[in-house]
Amino acid sequence: MILNLNSGYGQLLANQIAASVGPVMGKILIVCPSTDANYDRLSQLFVGDTEGEVRLFTTLEAAYTAATSNQNDVICLMGTGSHQLAAGIAWSKSRVHVIGFDGGDRLVQQGAKVTTVTGDATAYTVKVTGTRNTFENVKFIQNSAEATALTVLQEGAEGSVYKNCSFVFGVNDNLGGTTAHEVVSGSDSATFLNCTFGSDTLLTSAARSVFTIDQVTTSQEFKSNILKDCIWMVSSSDADALLLEVAANTDVLYTNLFINPIMMASIDTAGGIALTVGAASAGSLVKGTLNFANLATFNIASFMTTSDQVKITGNIPIAATSGISVTPA
Repeated sequence: MILNLNSGYGQLLANQIAASVGPVMGKILIVCPSTDANYDRLSQLFVGDTEGEVRLFTTLEAAYTAATSNQNDVICLMGTGSHQLAAGIAWSKSRVHVIGFDGGDRLVQQGAKVTTVTGDATAYTVKVTGTRNTFENVKFIQNSAEATALTVLQEGAEGSVYKNCSFVFGVNDNLGGTTAHEVVSGSDSATFLNCTFGSDTLLTSAARSVFTIDQVTTSQEFKSNILKDCIWMVSSSDADALLLEVAANTDVLYTNLFINPIMMASIDTAGGIALTVGAASAGSLVKGTLNFANLATFNIASFMTTSDQVKITGNIPIAATSGISVTPA
């Protein structure tokens, strides 16, 4: 198919793709549900056969199926509503780039929402195990009430990029258990930029963690990752809930850097209270480090009590220094 670049909409689309991921070598796959008000207008931009370089789909699943691994295909998600998945996607393809089209740069309330359905028993909304995939301007929502639907993102890939994405639960059916996590990450060399993990809109009633470092791909540790300008948040009635946790001392390798991380507990009328500890490393963690530069915490009595291989420098919360290697700014 041919994108009509003589139209204002076609030019806008091309410009945003170029600004987000640079020159495009592969196909452009546009996802717009048929119920979206933009669908008829988008469908008029295309002419030709259905195997061309620019194609229109009504579901993310269909676009993912059509994407070719390692060709730098770009999937464009309309930013005016939800892209509902029949089941969580196991994202094993590589070098496929997903962009939410709602203007970009939002830390919360991204217009392009990827959400599971209420009865989906898949453990995740998306599980990424490919190489060098990109996700930008997308809100991932675990909206299933099934007991097995315990995570939003499972990240066991290499070289992934997540920019201006958020990861939340849409229902609190599983937030009373300790095995529910917005993110489980065993990433190799991932980049998280301006991402938000968790939310303050649903109450957690168990000592669970928002972001858990654990192996997703067998024998692949959380290693060589950079998380910059990201926010962790939770509303919890259990003071022992955590924002960040290392599951085991075999789950971290090499140097992992958290730049300007903000970790906060919401104190609210729904029942949210302050946390005793914000994060927990694993005892006898010796293979790699977690380095925090310019950490900020809110409504947390002590940032971390397990200090093995945890380093903090720059701005240091007063209650974060016990037993942890710190370097003042």
